Amino acid sequence: MIFKASMWGFWALVLILWGLLAPKAAGAKTPVYKAQILEEYAHDPTLFTQGLFFLEGDLVESAGLYGHSLVRRYEPGGQIKAELKFKDNVFAEGAVFANGSIIVLTWREGLVFYLDPQTLAIKETRFLPKEGWGLTFDGSKLWRSDGSARLSPLTPFLEPAGPALVVTDNGLPVRLLNELEMDPQSGLILANIWGQPLVAFIDPVTGEVKFYLDCRLLKQKANVKNPEAVLNGLALDSKGRLHLTGKLWPKTFVVDWNE
Repeated sequence: MIFKASMWGFWALVLILWGLLAPKAAGAKTPVYKAQILEEYAHDPTLFTQGLFFLEGDLVESAGLYGHSLVRRYEPGGQIKAELKFKDNVFAEGAVFANGSIIVLTWREGLVFYLDPQTLAIKETRFLPKEGWGLTFDGSKLWRSDGSARLSPLTPFLEPAGPALVVTDNGLPVRLLNELEMDPQSGLILANIWGQPLVAFIDPVTGEVKFYLDCRLLKQKANVKNPEAVLNGLALDSKGRLHLTGKLWPKTFVVDWNE
């Protein structure tokens, strides 16, 4: 009886610990909220959008494709203030502002460009021998995506800043993470998932997806037929409003959702 009682106590403890430590109960579904359009404004439909963020009220956008890659700083829906066109052998990817520079990844070239935030002139070029997709900054370190389920933390000088974060949903890896944006209010990392009309909101400590934003309505409103014209481009303005666009989209949308 003593042996049986101790075994029951052991398994009771295991079940209690599992309930405390498991990221979600078995079969639990991650919440999905529908994006609601608050505003929309014009977006250049020739830009193969890779990165998007706000800087002093302006939008900064990086666009890809060989022979068409550039970085542009402009008023939302309006005047272009500065632009840098890359050489034809560069495929620009995600971009972010950190430590006084706009930092721009490249896809497979291994080059990372540091730009003057006002003129977009190249100040410095560094080498990162890994594929680049998305980039964001949490105030102390960069987070880089590479199309996998991993987000890699880096210093602003591209040195490793800790172990990679594996992004999961109910314990399963969430792959094809692309454009990134850090939300300073919630502390979550927002990520486009390449090829899907979804934005994942990720806990940067556990890697768990807390919820998704369903953006199918935006794709319909953008009315683009090109299969390459996927949702890609996340930017939070100074009021915390989320601006979303896509590759080759003619519009950018300001959205909200009901939690």
